[in-house]
Amino acid sequence: MQTLLKEVQGIDWGSGAVMNCVWRGPRVRDVLLAAGVRDEDNDVSVAFASSVVPCEDTSWFGSSITIGRALREDADVILALEMNGEPLTKERGFPVRALIPGVIGARSVKWLDHIMVQHGMSDNYYMNFDYKVLPEEAVDSESAMSFWGDTPPVIEAPVNSVVVSPMDGSTIEPDLLGYTVVKGYALPGGDDGPIIKVEVSADGENWSEAHLLTHEKDSKWTWTLWETKLKLEPGENRAIFSKATDRGGNTQPRLSSWNLRGVCYNGYGEVGNLRVRQT
Repeated sequence: MQTLLKEVQGIDWGSGAVMNCVWRGPRVRDVLLAAGVRDEDNDVSVAFASSVVPCEDTSWFGSSITIGRALREDADVILALEMNGEPLTKERGFPVRALIPGVIGARSVKWLDHIMVQHGMSDNYYMNFDYKVLPEEAVDSESAMSFWGDTPPVIEAPVNSVVVSPMDGSTIEPDLLGYTVVKGYALPGGDDGPIIKVEVSADGENWSEAHLLTHEKDSKWTWTLWETKLKLEPGENRAIFSKATDRGGNTQPRLSSWNLRGVCYNGYGEVGNLRVRQT
């Protein structure tokens, strides 16, 4: 979606870089307490690292979170050994990976081989020179150099929603009353889940509330599936928008500010170029 504003230096993930599964493993809190760690000073970090697979810009991958988050009982930070009741596969980080709910995936280090308690955050390249929302003045690699050091790394992802159906560019056959079924998912902002409301619009101005689907394993970390019926005017180039609100009161803006790496975009969910047939 960032590319709709201006090109970025980053991978265009689209709306599919998300997963919702059941993870199992020991809590990092319990491991730290067993090792005698008690310090909750947020200048102290728990750093995760893996040197198993060389990266494009460095020989190892790492991240960190504050000791306070790692020790919080309700933060649910674990050393994942299983996903959906099965041992981790190689692609998912076998034999063990960090799993930090509510935090961007880049912090959940796969193929984990080191955990360190240290002053200051991880000094890994990707903690310092990627996954940061640089100011708009950083327009290329050269101008970005003066901002990397002063810009904090992204930890929590913002509230977001996606329209999954109909798909962008679809031809739509409404029902006899002119309504189209619209479906999607929404994600809470960081620690502020669950999602409490999703609204849908045909013009980005007039909104109706969607129905939130529930599941027995729902929690403040999980995505929320939603669906509704929306009346669309027949014709070309129609659009559908969505916006989500979480328990913390965070709501999606119309557009996010552009940033060079294209991270943390959470403007309205949107599908466009829809062709709506006359009923």
